[in-house]
Amino acid sequence: MPRKKAAVAKQLTERDKVILADLARCRVLSLEQIKQAYWPQAKERTCRERLEQLARAGYVKAYTVPGEKPDTFLEVYFLERMGKRWATGPEGPFLDPAVVFVNPGKVDEVIHQVRTNAIYFRLSEAERATWRVGDVIELEGGSYRGSTGVEAPDAAYIAADGTEVFVETDTGNYTPTQIASKVRSFGNKKTIWVCPAGRQKTLRRYGAKGEFCIYQVKAS
Repeated sequence: MPRKKAAVAKQLTERDKVILADLARCRVLSLEQIKQAYWPQAKERTCRERLEQLARAGYVKAYTVPGEKPDTFLEVYFLERMGKRWATGPEGPFLDPAVVFVNPGKVDEVIHQVRTNAIYFRLSEAERATWRVGDVIELEGGSYRGSTGVEAPDAAYIAADGTEVFVETDTGNYTPTQIASKVRSFGNKKTIWVCPAGRQKTLRRYGAKGEFCIYQVKAS
């Protein structure tokens, strides 16, 4: 009996479109983030099967990176060529092609971005539309780390009251000098600091102020 061909996403659903818009703004999201946002009651297999269909159609691509603990791994997704074409076209959010990436970034920065993007899912639809990751902020501002002394946050958005909010993540690797440098660079800007449980004490010690979004690192 001939093998059944793997299904391909022939037409985008409304949920597909929202996921593609999320990836266009966030650059990279974990499988868990996508499942919790759009298939919260379903089995992981249901989410994965649809993402695989989108991948076969050229909209997204899966990628696995080392986790935060030894011998653990994180499955993430980012846009492929067709996904970028949709996100930058009239049928999508019509984003600037220059700020929509078709790669997840450097391996050692993927988890950092995924942790940062957890804040995105707390926002309203209007606030999500203003979300910019650090690399986009640098491109828009014409500044790059190490060249101007101005440090871009890991992400930023415009809150409902019109205030720009910075989001900065420390997965536990920042040195005291790095923390102090970021605090000075951000000035009085409202900032949300994302970090693992217990790390907020170190951040505060070296000047970090604002809201602290704490997460637990899973063993597997």
